[in-house]
Amino acid sequence: MIRTVHAELLKILRRRVLLVTAAAMALFSVGGAAVTLAAARPAADAVGGRGLTLESLGAAGGGTDVFRTAVSFTGFFVFVVFVGAVAAEFGRGTFRTMLLRQPGRLRLLGGKLAGLLAYAAGVLAVTEVATWVAARLLAPSRGVAVAAWTSLDGLGSAVADYGAVLVWVAGYAMLGTVVAVLVRSVPVALGVGIAWAGPFEHILADAWEPASRIFPGLLLEAFAAGGTPEVTASRALVTVAAYVAVAAVVAGTSFARRDLAG
Repeated sequence: MIRTVHAELLKILRRRVLLVTAAAMALFSVGGAAVTLAAARPAADAVGGRGLTLESLGAAGGGTDVFRTAVSFTGFFVFVVFVGAVAAEFGRGTFRTMLLRQPGRLRLLGGKLAGLLAYAAGVLAVTEVATWVAARLLAPSRGVAVAAWTSLDGLGSAVADYGAVLVWVAGYAMLGTVVAVLVRSVPVALGVGIAWAGPFEHILADAWEPASRIFPGLLLEAFAAGGTPEVTASRALVTVAAYVAVAAVVAGTSFARRDLAG
């Protein structure tokens, strides 16, 4: 499995990939901070307890709250990236080739997923710092005091928010992996991922109130946002953990038993 992780990182850590990632991180950091701060309202004007307020942004964890809130709107992108990254290996026949050097199928799949998550963890760490810096520069224009952001409490909040977002990414990664392993075709897998993680869950949520407490994408959004009026972050985490456990069993069983040719 260690060799598979190393091979996955070697494939990812190419100059082109790193340059594209850096550009995306810079765009997200500045754009996410700007949009999140612009959307913040005084607590008296907050609707339904949703979103950040100017008062909450002035607290110790306000800087990384901006990061966590901005990230919560990118779940669709994260899901599709993991679906495509895993499904592409079937179309290229890469899994069959890698099995010649790593005979254990479950170790191979686990190593690939671990490599992708390791890279994601590094990207998230840099993005959190960059978003914090962008938010700190932009916050005074919204009348937000940032003195508490550099306190020890602020550092603790930064670590907690980073951990929460990493868990959130891992949840999407596992759900994306099971779709890719079951479908295997990149176009079809992406079509399923885009339809489900994009409009489908949100359309159902508009028509059926319990959807926000049942569907995995909506639960992951709620967790990343620190909870919503419909579902708390802790309940969202527990429910998503159950989905992830089932997804891991389904993906592992399918990958271990089916012919990798398609």
